[in-house]
Amino acid sequence: MSKQQITYEGLTPEQQKSLNLIQSVGIYELRALARVFGEPSPTTLRRNEQIRYIMDVIISGKDLNPIPLRQGRPYKELSNIEGILEELSEITGKDYTLKKNQEKPTKIFGKAFTFRQAEQNTIAKKLFPIKVKGIVLSSPDKNLYLFNENGSTPVLIKNFDKVKEFDYITGNAVVMNNEQEYILDEVETVNFVKYDEYSPKDAKFTPTLPTTNLKIGKAEVKLGSRYVLNQSKLTDSALKMLVSTLKKNKVITLALVSNVMYEDSVALSSMGFDNTFILRYDDEPKSYDDKVNIFIEHAKRLQSIGCSLAIFVQDVVTIAHTLDANYKNSAKTYFNHTEESANIVKNLVMLAKCNVENSTTLFVTNEDSDNFDPLYTTCISKVSSKISL
Repeated sequence: MSKQQITYEGLTPEQQKSLNLIQSVGIYELRALARVFGEPSPTTLRRNEQIRYIMDVIISGKDLNPIPLRQGRPYKELSNIEGILEELSEITGKDYTLKKNQEKPTKIFGKAFTFRQAEQNTIAKKLFPIKVKGIVLSSPDKNLYLFNENGSTPVLIKNFDKVKEFDYITGNAVVMNNEQEYILDEVETVNFVKYDEYSPKDAKFTPTLPTTNLKIGKAEVKLGSRYVLNQSKLTDSALKMLVSTLKKNKVITLALVSNVMYEDSVALSSMGFDNTFILRYDDEPKSYDDKVNIFIEHAKRLQSIGCSLAIFVQDVVTIAHTLDANYKNSAKTYFNHTEESANIVKNLVMLAKCNVENSTTLFVTNEDSDNFDPLYTTCISKVSSKISL
């Protein structure tokens, strides 16, 4: 049964979007929203009364007061309310997120969004199944979700205990409600291991000097070290041999590639990396910031469960300059870059390390123009060995 819709006259486009969002949520979310917006007894109101109460506050432009603490039976605080408030805040430009005595998320990647209620009858039908793969993130409402790597809709993750934030998973998803939102139905792999066989352990880090050597043509690679490649791109036949050799030695290969055109993505797909993070030519600076930080956290997650990694980064100077654009209000006082950009680049470099049982090896591309960038020469070249494959 469709929900009865109400209308307002003379709404701005932002107010109309807010009304559409509020009318799309379920009854429990609507009650919780009404309480956040100041209604002391939302359960006594009808659905349309709750909607009008919330919209009247939005139209008036009033600030929200903290939810008062009351004696007696506590109200049920739904986990996805923060996500709905984040989305309303993005639409209206006004901060409606929970404050003061409410907990806020520490980090939100990408655009704010929220999932509507999952409908078990719809899920059971397994409608419009799709293949999905991507990094697991935590949404503002503290639900786990992932974005398909092809850029389609986010997918809600429920009832998969082995799946944790920043894992890389593949699987299948189905529609979960009338809003055509998706929920994960089956997990095939977690961090490149079959789900049924996946049993992560907490790895203790005991630093040691790199000692394991791999022979690649005329070059020799010491696992756990940092290298500057004598090439500007990660699409090279000799590099493909390096990737193959690393994988034969049970090393997971991750690539972070900036400034990517369509033809580049086709070439990259043939290189054999276990996972490739593509920063497209037309991605906005905020997208660069999100993807690079997600890449770093994913690598840390793999390290924390004892995986050996090889990380390949193409055109780190473009990454740094694009991050500068995202942090445009900060001064470029750190080797001609903002401090935020420099710290992200340094976090990439510091992923390289050697443990008693596993290692992370870093490979960064180089071209002549990179050598004129003080951040590149100081934070990458001076702490890395040069290698030609």
